[in-house]
Amino acid sequence: MKREVQGVLLILVGGAIMRICVGGAYLNYVKAGMRPYLIVAAGVLLVLGVMALLDSLRKVGSTETAASDPGHSHDAALNSGSEHAALSHLAIDVGDDGHRHGSMRTAWLLLLPVAAIFLVAPPPLGAYSAARQEASVAQPATSSLFEPLPPGDPLPVPLDDYATRAVWGGEKTLVGRNVELVGFVTPTGNGNWVLTRLSLTCCAADAVATKVQPRGDAVTQLPANSWVRVTGSYLPGGGTERADAVPWVQVSSIAQIPQPKNPYL
Repeated sequence: MKREVQGVLLILVGGAIMRICVGGAYLNYVKAGMRPYLIVAAGVLLVLGVMALLDSLRKVGSTETAASDPGHSHDAALNSGSEHAALSHLAIDVGDDGHRHGSMRTAWLLLLPVAAIFLVAPPPLGAYSAARQEASVAQPATSSLFEPLPPGDPLPVPLDDYATRAVWGGEKTLVGRNVELVGFVTPTGNGNWVLTRLSLTCCAADAVATKVQPRGDAVTQLPANSWVRVTGSYLPGGGTERADAVPWVQVSSIAQIPQPKNPYL
């Protein structure tokens, strides 16, 4: 790969990473805590790209200076070696030409994901991914699960917190409380759907789904990936003390909302 091509690719990749960091789109792919590392990585790529371009321009300038110096050209001709060596060198150049052009074409293919980020940033994972994996409600490692919920009526509760309390014995802290749960619609067939949120350990590649089953007359059919705020109360059902359980919530009202800035838990 030519030096100038390396520089352009590094600058474009670094610019794409910096763009999603500044605009907040990085939250579609990684946890919020990764932002400083992404900014540093983007800065390093930009600096390396600029250095590669400057080095390439400097070499081009040196070549043009040498070509315009008659004395240098005369000396180069005297020291070029035998005719056989010149022909051998030419044969090597011709043989490498196809490989060089093939490498160049492959290198430019690296621009495709960069162009995708600049032109059409991929959305966060949603119902399509969630529908293809089981719910995951990990058993809590501490007894803090059974601590009473703070005051509030209704009380906003993260979906994974509600699911963990409901599945692993925390229903003791949910009974008699009105809660607000936020998530997106994941169809399950026959017009039913589950309220879903995806959690990240590092990035979207390791996302796991938390699912809660809405119950009651207030539940209506909604399009996949619709973001909703569900107000309701704890309802026994859906399984307990199982990592793949899908707990229930008795719904009193449902309101569609815009996608949160950070779509993951």
